[in-house]
Amino acid sequence: MTIKELKQAIKGVFKPPIKRYYLGKLVYGTPYFWPINFNKNILHIRKLVEKSQEEIEKYKITYPYIRNIPRFKNEPIVQRSKHWIVRVFDTYYYIEIGWPIKVYWHGLGWKDKFDTPRHEWNPAFYIFVFHWQFVIHWTEPNDFSDSYWEQILWYIVYSNKDIKKAEETWPWTNMNTKQSTWNKDYLI
Repeated sequence: MTIKELKQAIKGVFKPPIKRYYLGKLVYGTPYFWPINFNKNILHIRKLVEKSQEEIEKYKITYPYIRNIPRFKNEPIVQRSKHWIVRVFDTYYYIEIGWPIKVYWHGLGWKDKFDTPRHEWNPAFYIFVFHWQFVIHWTEPNDFSDSYWEQILWYIVYSNKDIKKAEETWPWTNMNTKQSTWNKDYLI
């Protein structure tokens, strides 16, 4: 769900999210990793270290369900750019190439778990340039709580944009007081 769609859906009901800016060294992923085909160095070369036979056997015992056992100790787990493993004079190298400039946009990240929404990441806009980035995050107006986004999702998706129904059917309660955790501070 894009920020434009969210703002349209909550207009006049919820307080709008706040824009927060970041300009600096690479910190924020999209949402967890760098974007596909982005490489801050254009070309990255890493010397790989092979696992010993003992390490491979131990891996087979620990993870019997994995068919393709990683051959190298330091091969990157997340491979999001064009890459090769090259052998030069009995030494293996991991070579990765990508673009040093990338623009990326993503909407609100959430999932449905046990018939309720779970917030995963805020909507954001990113510009990556080599080792630097500019980011606009849309965040909660009062605090840094997932409940703001979850209440919005409950209102839009689970209650068909009926705020009274959303408040009455909100499933979470405080364990001690048994009162609903619906936060009216987020409403206009």
